[in-house]
Order: sequence, then structure tokens, then C-alpha cells
Amino acid sequence: MPPSDLRGGRPGERALALLEQAERLTAVDEARALQVAELALAAAGEEARPRLRAQAHHLIGQMQARRGDGERAAHHLEAALGLFLALGDRRAEGRVRRDLGAALLDQGRFREAEGQLTQALGQSAGGEEGRGDILNSLAGLYHAAGQYAESLDSLRAALGEFRQTGDVVGEVKVLCNLGTLLTSLGRYPEALEHLQAAYALSTGPARAQLAGHRSQGAMLLSLGALLLDMGDPREAQRYFDEALAFGQHSGDQVIAANAMLNRAEAQQALGEAAAARAAYERALDLAREGQYRQVEASALTGLGQLLMAEGQAVEAESAYRQAGEIARETGDLEGQLYALLHLGEVQERLEDLPAALGTLELALSLARGMGRPKAVCDVHRALYPMYARRGDHARALSHLEQLYQQEREILNAEVEQRVQTLTGNFELERAQHQAELTRLRLVAAEEARALAEEEVRERTHSLEQAHLEVVIRLAVAAEYRDDSTGEHTWRVGQMSAAIALRLGLPHETVELLRIAARLHDVGKIGIPDRVLLKPGVLTEEEYRHMQQHTLIGSRILSGGQSRLLQMAEEIARAHHERWAGGGYPLDLRGEAIPLTARIVAVADVFDALTHDRPYKAAWTVTSALRELRRLSGISFDPAVVEAALQVLPLPAAGQGSSGAEESPTRGPADT
Repeated sequence: MPPSDLRGGRPGERALALLEQAERLTAVDEARALQVAELALAAAGEEARPRLRAQAHHLIGQMQARRGDGERAAHHLEAALGLFLALGDRRAEGRVRRDLGAALLDQGRFREAEGQLTQALGQSAGGEEGRGDILNSLAGLYHAAGQYAESLDSLRAALGEFRQTGDVVGEVKVLCNLGTLLTSLGRYPEALEHLQAAYALSTGPARAQLAGHRSQGAMLLSLGALLLDMGDPREAQRYFDEALAFGQHSGDQVIAANAMLNRAEAQQALGEAAAARAAYERALDLAREGQYRQVEASALTGLGQLLMAEGQAVEAESAYRQAGEIARETGDLEGQLYALLHLGEVQERLEDLPAALGTLELALSLARGMGRPKAVCDVHRALYPMYARRGDHARALSHLEQLYQQEREILNAEVEQRVQTLTGNFELERAQHQAELTRLRLVAAEEARALAEEEVRERTHSLEQAHLEVVIRLAVAAEYRDDSTGEHTWRVGQMSAAIALRLGLPHETVELLRIAARLHDVGKIGIPDRVLLKPGVLTEEEYRHMQQHTLIGSRILSGGQSRLLQMAEEIARAHHERWAGGGYPLDLRGEAIPLTARIVAVADVFDALTHDRPYKAAWTVTSALRELRRLSGISFDPAVVEAALQVLPLPAAGQGSSGAEESPTRGPADT
């Protein structure tokens, strides 16, 4: 029924009929639904129907929020809240506070958003519809404040709520946000896992529900952000362009503004300065049109970086000051922190050393208050040369000492966290496998023994295959940090198996070694990037850090019941021991070194020598084989070298070269 057909309706009925029609239209034609809802609002005012007016304001606010018009959405939602408060409708009040908090969050009005969302959460119960949205929005606030652990907890709670209520759209939305947060924390495998889950839902039975929904644009943005953070700006730009097209087609200005901002960051990473500047300026325009303060601040920061690179320090200083002011107004602590850091750098460039020192001291105080140890390091790293330049050597030394201490604490915390996470995952796998086998054996004892034992054999085989897949994935995940192709571990496994076969080892042992060898450097997942990815020669201290990967790897793999994991553990621990002594970590020598580790040591070094590394060019195969002969009896078991010379080189898995790997030229001393 078109709205004009309702103008002659009975008094008191026209507003209700228009509102019901608007609600029906939201699923098929939201633009038309918005027009009808506006008519319903006017009719409710004429008919003095406060509840209908409140409902109309709420519906219009929800639609405006979905369209990305945060300012209008907040206006209508605030009006709805006032009316429901006057009516004493607590349930409706909670729903409006939830939507108002989300709209305020889009605008970067964090303090106001937090107040509304906190009250809404207090008025909701577990499993109640809408509670997941509240938790999801609160996670956005925590992220902006640099409270990453709280943000992660809130998103996980939101995911549980959406799954409990069967809200697939909400589930996809939270999975995308988890992907974005984990990307920002550098936890790429977990980020990818969540984004893949979101993609699977969006292309499955719930595809129709998600058609045209903002979560589709959010998923594109999250995937692009992951690729950008992983160093693939070209592919990331493709996703940002798709998100931009989605935002423009759907009229969602929030998605469009964020897509334009991210597109600018990708272009900046590609060195396309002119295109990046145009994109930042367009993102700035979109942000100001929609009052998206956080996007505005980020665009100003990006412009400031471009201006600094172009030597326009005065203009860059102005951009950073504006970004910092917006961050202060909105309560965006992370935005304030990075605006201060950049501002201090540009002030030094402008030869205003006192101002630069004052700005960076403020940044240091803020970073400490937020509990951001890496940002604390960044500030110390900027401050100590400034104080030295000023002639205040005591303060310069103090900042240098604090930088050293903070970096050591970060390193220790990162290593321990990575080891605990990986060890915990393996222990969980083992416990689950053992519990399942125990259950099946009980069935075998109580019921048809022969049938159940067959099931045990089948299940054992299935679990072994699953375990094998976990092991291989772990190897790839560990290597991905310094070898994006994943081919190095594959080649080492193939070469190790070929050498073992030549030595006459049993076929079963050869096949286990083919897999276990791939885990030789799993401990590198606990080595910080500044050491692992360093392009030059390592210092003595950095070299000692690198040596720890053997112990970290053996700890991760320790306690395994399968022969595969036991073999992988001994390889991870001993593949850097030397035949004549002087290796690490235990200074084993001769046949005290496990044979599997002696084999992998030869395959590992040969592959490292014959592929490019950040610190050296690839050697020829002839030169690499000559080096193996030279090190026979020194670093390597002569029998293993002799077997290797008869089977190497093997064909590569692909054309890409591997990432950084230790070789005889890697450390500050001969390895």
C-alpha cells in the first residue's frame, strides 16, 4: 500500500499503518522504507502518539546508521531515547542505547558511546537479542583506547552471544572484527582463521541474509588490512577497492570512508605518493561529511607522513596537531599517542628541540599509562639521541638504558607467550586424541570387541592423519614469518629423506624424517622479528637470541607420544650441533648427536647456501657442495656428507626463494 493511500485513514491509525509498512519495506527497499518512516514520524506527531513517535525515531536512526550517516542516526536515536525514558519503557530504552552507542562510536564520540553502551549492557541479560551488538561495540571502544586484551575478550563474548541466538549476520561481523584486531596484534594465522570462517558463513546457506549487509564490506576491509600488514599492499588494494565499491553502491559512508583511508595506506606502501595523497584527501572529505572523527584523524596522520616525506615539515606539523586534537576530543588514546610521536619527530626536523622533547615526554607518559611497551620503546629510541644532541648526556644515557631494559622485557614476554601458546595447543590436541581413544577402547571392552577394535584402528589412523596435519601446519606457520613461500621446510624435508634413504635407513624412518625435518626451525616462532629478519650480520647478543630457537623448538615439541614428534623434538634441539664440537645448544659431538639431526643439519645448510637470503646472494650448487666437503668432519658427519653428495641437489618445490635462514655466514662467529 503506498503512503498516499493512508492519508484518509481514521485518526490515530495512519501513523501505525505507515510505521508497519516502513518496517516491512526495510528488508526489500530501505530507501523507500526511510521515506515512509519519515511520514510515520510526522503522522505520530500530529496524532500525539509518543510511543509511535519513539518507534519511528528508532527505526529511522537504525536505517541512517546502516547507511553510514552517523550524525542523523544519533539525532533520531537520541530523540527516541528521550521519549522511551519518559514512557518508562526500560526494554526499549536498552535497545535504543545499544544502537545509539554504535552510532556514536562510528562518529568517534567515544566517551558518549561508552556511557550508552555500558548502560545498555547493564540492562541486558545473557542470551538476549542485541547483547552481542553491545559487546561488539564495546570491543571497538577498547581497541581505540589501546586495551587490546579487553577488546579481544569482549569480541569473544559477543561471538558466543551471536552463536547462542543464531544471528549469522552478527557472527560474521564479529569474526571480521576479530580478524582486524588480531591483524593489528601481528597474530596473522589466528586472524586468517577468523576471516576464513566469516567468508565460509557469507558464502554458505546464510548468503541471502548477508546480501548487501555492511558485514560484507567489513570483511573486505579486514582481509585487505591483513594483507597490508603482511606486506602485500598490491593485493590489499584490490580488497580495499572492492570495499569502496560496496560502500558507494550501498550508500554506506562509513565503509566508503574507511576503504578510501585504507586504499591510501596501500598506495603509500607501494610508493605511489601522488595517488596516496589524493586518496587521503578524499578520505578526509568523506570523514568530515559524515563526522567520522577517527577516520578524519587517521587521514590527517597519513597526510602528515606524506608531507614529511616531501620535505613539507610545517604542513606536516599542522596535520599532526589537528589529528592529535581530534584524538583528544574523542578520547582516542591510541590516536593521541601516535599523533604525539609524529609531532615530536617533525618538531625535531624543524629544529625546535625543546618542543620536540616536551612532546615526546608527553608521549612517553601516555604510552606508560596505556601499558604499551612497544610504544614506550619507540619514544625512548627517539628521545635518547635528542638529549645527546642537546648535550644532556645523563638523560640520553638514562633513556638508552630504559630502552634496553624495555626491549629485553618485551623479548622475554613475547618468547614465553609464543611458547606457552604453541605448547598449550599441542597439549590440547594430545588430550583430545587420548580421550577419544580411551572412549573407543571402553566401547570395545563392553560391547562387540572385534567391531569396536576395528573402529579403534580406523579412528587411530584418522587421528594420526589429523595430528600429521597439525604438525605440518605448525611448520609452515613457524617458517611463514621469514619465508612467505613455505618452500624451505619442504625442501629440507625432501633432501633429508633422500640422504636417509642413501644411508640405508628403514623406509618407515625415511618417511617420518621427511615430515619431522620440516619442524627443525619451529622454535623461530619465539625469536623477535628484529633479530630473525635482520638483513645484516648479527651482534653477539642477537646471535645468542637466535641460538635459543633450538631450545624453544624442543620445548614446544617435548612430551609427544608419537615417534614423529619425538624425532622432530631431537632434530629441533640438535640440528646446530657440530660433529667436531663447538655447536649449540649442548655442545654435543660425534655420534652423541642424533643421526636425524646430523642429516637435517646438512640438508638445512645446503638449502640455505643455494637460496637468496637478506644478508647474502645464493651460492651456486657447485660452490655449496664444495662447502659441504670442506665442513665434513668439522661441522658435519662425514658419512652423511658422502651420502648427501650423491643425492643433492633435489628439484625445488617452486620458483620462489626462501626467507632468512642461518648458514655458516649468519652469526658474528663461525657457526
